[in-house]
Amino acid sequence: MSLSKVRDVEVLEGEWECMDCGYIEEGASNRRPKRCPECNAPGSVFEFFEYEDEDWSDDGELEEFEDFDDDLDDDYDYDDDDDD
Repeated sequence: MSLSKVRDVEVLEGEWECMDCGYIEEGASNRRPKRCPECNAPGSVFEFFEYEDEDWSDDGELEEFEDFDDDLDDDYDYDDDDDD
């Protein structure tokens, strides 16, 4: 009988950044680049940065723009009469 261990490894999506030249490669946290295609640095210089989940529906930042169009209309006079 053969036993194998199953590891629960969370694989994250994000970017690998070369700390030598700043090159960025999108990918998974478990797939470190072997070499930098820009500066030829070894894969050990890459650091992983996870994508952040941005939930625009509940942060409230867009609430200040709800009446933006109404404010613009108040600032301008749209008189089409050209009675010079």
